[in-house]
Amino acid sequence: APNLLRTDSQENIYLQADRVSNPITMFFSASDHCHVSDSLLWCQLPSDGLNREEKKNKFVYLKVNFDGFHSEERVLMVSFQSGYIFIQTDKPMYNPGDTVRFRAFLSSPSFKAVESSITIDIQNPDGVVVKQITRTRAPDGVFEETFPLSEIVNEGTWRLTAKFDHWKQNTFTSQFEVKKYVLPAFNVTLTPKKTFLKLDDSELAVEISAKYLYGELVQGTAYVVFGVQIDQEMIRLPSVKQVSNVSMHDNAENIYPDLMDINIQPHI
Repeated sequence: APNLLRTDSQENIYLQADRVSNPITMFFSASDHCHVSDSLLWCQLPSDGLNREEKKNKFVYLKVNFDGFHSEERVLMVSFQSGYIFIQTDKPMYNPGDTVRFRAFLSSPSFKAVESSITIDIQNPDGVVVKQITRTRAPDGVFEETFPLSEIVNEGTWRLTAKFDHWKQNTFTSQFEVKKYVLPAFNVTLTPKKTFLKLDDSELAVEISAKYLYGELVQGTAYVVFGVQIDQEMIRLPSVKQVSNVSMHDNAENIYPDLMDINIQPHI
């Protein structure tokens, strides 16, 4: 038998009598809610008959009598968990003025799509519900909605909270961030020609490349600063290298730090 009996859901209980050669008759309680098919007993407890508003735990006593040979009794806890709601947003982060697109997937405890009535709250970082979608149904277990953010909006972590209307104690949440951000116009990459330096090396050759996000080469001048890390200390070299016409030579130029600026003391 399962450890939990979920209300409004079919729960299966397997019955087996060992070392019995002839068919036997089984008697069990809670017959209004349980049924037998071959050696399988399945029960479905209606939540309407239970006071689920109470905070204390509820239990069902299941007793099976194997025709006088043996009697088995189990105490099973009742769960009002009638399903799950999975909330998904189209992005994890939004700018003020963006439109938040989200959807909720509703499933039974066995992860099958269900059409049920739900309520969704949208809360700002202060915990204030700025929009509530009440008693809406999810066709085929999927509900989709949008929420436009104003240009002047509280930045921080926002929260989407969904709950089944017939059992609001179980809530499901998802979060998204709202803050001003600007995507980089282009990417800059520094690639050393060697992955390591020898003590007698006189130079470190590095290729610098820059491309816009849509693939075009960047025309311009780059300034590069080198440094060295010794143990946990970061040391910046005083010289600054300037590279003109970055887009030349397939958008790459060789640049070199002044290795004489690196004063590395030997460690013993």
